[in-house]
Amino acid sequence: MTPFTWKVTGVSDQGKKRPNNEDAIGWQTDRERGWLCAVIADGMGGHAAGEVASSMARTRFLDLIEHLFTSSNGAYPSELTTRTALTEYVLQVDQQIKAHAKSHPEDAGLGTTLVAIVLFQGQCWIVNIGDSRCYRQRGDEFKQLTRDDTLVQSWLDNGQISYEKAEQSPYKNVLTQALGAKEVLNPQILTIDIQSGDKFLLCSDGLSNCMTAAFMSDTLQSYPLEESTRQLLDEALSAGAPDNVSLIVIAQD
Repeated sequence: MTPFTWKVTGVSDQGKKRPNNEDAIGWQTDRERGWLCAVIADGMGGHAAGEVASSMARTRFLDLIEHLFTSSNGAYPSELTTRTALTEYVLQVDQQIKAHAKSHPEDAGLGTTLVAIVLFQGQCWIVNIGDSRCYRQRGDEFKQLTRDDTLVQSWLDNGQISYEKAEQSPYKNVLTQALGAKEVLNPQILTIDIQSGDKFLLCSDGLSNCMTAAFMSDTLQSYPLEESTRQLLDEALSAGAPDNVSLIVIAQD
């Protein structure tokens, strides 16, 4: 069996202006079977509905990933099995949130983003719905791996708006995809190669909206794993943190 060499840390904070934290983060590592899954969900909805949606998404997705590995009798799932399972898991989480909203009218309108990473046997899979993000630090290169499911991102893709105008657009955070909140879902399921020294950053938009990619990259390169996490959160809080701030950093031992 390939030695499992990943470590993970993370933090979630209410921020400076929100009355409560509607983000949810979590991870699970099974060194014996050799896999890791980490998740961030950024909830939305009235009262505490966003907090309910994000918590449901995090917990259910991690449970489903554990089932993926425990049901395979010690064998790793194939690429086709993994892709099919991840797509199905997103749809199951979506249906669970919608069922909750139907049976709890007071939570109508709840929804959540979800970004997750699954690492096993030299493979890296990324799942994304919404505008939470996954970045990779590889040497000096810092790259956003996920695509934002937002109205402004669709305008950028179509050449209808410049990047500079997109950053200032009042529609920047209008989602085109979210769990529990859209009729049709088209989750991003990515598989990418891994190289020695790679680091991954998962975050809600409460972090990415508060700082530049250059700052995030410099921090990941300059500090050990747990200290880099704290430095990123401190920078977001220093910048005013108008939203909840959540991040998870994953690196090789």
